[in-house]
Amino acid sequence: MTKQMTLRILAASVLATALAGCGHRSEEGRVVGFSEPVQSIDQRHPIEIEKAQAHLTLQTPVNAHGLNTYQQEKLRHFIAVWRNEGYGKLIVSGNNREALSGVRDILVERVVPVGAVQVGAYGLGQPGVKISFARYVAEGPACGKWTKNLADQKDNQNYGNFGCAAQHNLAAMIANPKDLETPRDQTDWSDGDRNDFVWQAYRKGTDSSADIAAVKQSGSVSTVK
Repeated sequence: MTKQMTLRILAASVLATALAGCGHRSEEGRVVGFSEPVQSIDQRHPIEIEKAQAHLTLQTPVNAHGLNTYQQEKLRHFIAVWRNEGYGKLIVSGNNREALSGVRDILVERVVPVGAVQVGAYGLGQPGVKISFARYVAEGPACGKWTKNLADQKDNQNYGNFGCAAQHNLAAMIANPKDLETPRDQTDWSDGDRNDFVWQAYRKGTDSSADIAAVKQSGSVSTVK
């Protein structure tokens, strides 16, 4: 066997040993050459998703005649948040008849279906109304773990705080935390279809308004498919 052939066999043996070592994992999930199990950022800094109640309390004086303009705008905004983030029904309760009548008028104006509203018990002593709904909230991880000297990293591992800020910011910015658990249905294009319908009606000069009576029963502004 020539010297050149011997060197080739030796180089091939060293390369095969190195590749086998890189691909080997122990029973604990550790990769050879690493002192700790390899974790993704999601595993090391998880975002907690929990259900919580969103509340809107509108207090009214005894002699008030329904809701004032500011309270009406707050209620409209609250209903918009419920449409985007809420799960389940709107819970409405109160001990002021005129204020409850004002809430009903806003619900009709915002085209909230009757079946999406539930009457609840009002536990506050002061006259007013309370509206609530369930939604998901995202709680980001607590950052600031600097237990290792980054200038002396010999274990080829990411430092403990790596990726924590990104996870924390994602939890704060996510529009609907439920999306982190379950993706939304990608087959419902009703919003886009409705926008296209309104635009086409505008170009033709025809009426694009919805049938309010039908909307109250179905909860949908458009029947365009």
